[in-house]
Amino acid sequence: MSKPLTSLFRSGFILVAALSLSQPLSAIASEANGDLKGAKLRELLDQSGIQCHDEKTFDCATGPYKVNIHSDCSVAPYYGAVYGQPTKLYTKADSVENDPNTLTSLAEDQLICIKATAKYGISDVAYFIMAMPDDRFENCNTADILCRVSAPLPEPYSTAMKHCKRLENGEITSCPQGWVKADAIEPYPNGLQ
Repeated sequence: MSKPLTSLFRSGFILVAALSLSQPLSAIASEANGDLKGAKLRELLDQSGIQCHDEKTFDCATGPYKVNIHSDCSVAPYYGAVYGQPTKLYTKADSVENDPNTLTSLAEDQLICIKATAKYGISDVAYFIMAMPDDRFENCNTADILCRVSAPLPEPYSTAMKHCKRLENGEITSCPQGWVKADAIEPYPNGLQ
């Protein structure tokens, strides 16, 4: 290949690569990948008290904290579990330390989906979570975390989870949701493997 032709080929390749990278992430992302948009994003914002200055770039906050919004729990859940002892769910991220009013409590090892993370600087302060139904893990025969969360729950946790279920279309409904202290949750950034 001649030198001018090689140079022209490289320039064209660089231009195509630059144009493809210049596309905003929101244009590349899709609801099929679990990205929260439209009605699902508005529902999360209403439930959690999160406010976004720009929903497309997820420039969001709650109280004094910056917030990272995660994916849809039905499509691409960011899993975790209640860690060490039962935990309480709160209505606001800035009340997880001292608010006597709680929504409900979740049992130790309860499988959850992290919908949003409230951060102070680089530290996670609180998570907005949703308890996950345990019917997905019915065929457990080992002692790992998924099997422990499938065990029958004692009261008051069984009442809190009574109506929590996964519908035939994959949507999750009637599961407890709220803010919890970050140290009450063990996140699973690599999924359930």
